[in-house]
Amino acid sequence: MAYYFGFVPSDELKKLIKEAAEAVASDEYVEYYPYRDALTHKTARDLIDNLLVGLVEIIPNPERQASMRKIVGTIERSADTLLNILLGKENNEEVLPSFHFLRDRATFTDNEGVSRVGFELSENAAQKIVEGFAAVTPDDVDMSKFKLALETMNEETLTHFITRYAETLQLGLIKRKSVPVAKAAIDKGMSMALNKLLPDLPIDSLNRLANYYRPFIIEKAD
Repeated sequence: MAYYFGFVPSDELKKLIKEAAEAVASDEYVEYYPYRDALTHKTARDLIDNLLVGLVEIIPNPERQASMRKIVGTIERSADTLLNILLGKENNEEVLPSFHFLRDRATFTDNEGVSRVGFELSENAAQKIVEGFAAVTPDDVDMSKFKLALETMNEETLTHFITRYAETLQLGLIKRKSVPVAKAAIDKGMSMALNKLLPDLPIDSLNRLANYYRPFIIEKAD
């Protein structure tokens, strides 16, 4: 069996995926980079929405909700800033590796035949995530395992959609060096969100949190 992380794209992202595919397949000359840039920005926003924005409603404390919204806003701005630095006008041949990554390495079909944005998890990461979610039950929660699962999921997601994706871009030395710096800043924001969210949550809230994330982990036959 193999495990994947993935979410169902928004209608806007579905539209952009289709438009980008049609542009690349077209016999007419069009510049690919505007499609690539729009698709990348929207993928990042959908990813943040699924990982973090949906959590706000789970938080029972209004003060923590407000704090969480501020953190999410900071992460969104950090992601937009990074993408604005990395993306820009390139010729079609230079853009194609990014399209191929988004098409071949950042989408998959789940067991119900639904197309998702995501990727296959490593065996080690999948084990930590599955064990962490299994450690959350209505009667008991192993916080260390659950937190490790969430941290692992976040790290794997950032590595795939930032580090691996950036490898497909034509970047100079300065821009290339900005990638791990920006990834670290976004990772810090997500860690801060978890650290503000998890402490003192009652068992029922922790179960809602685990149930929120469980549908993102898909088990498929090899």
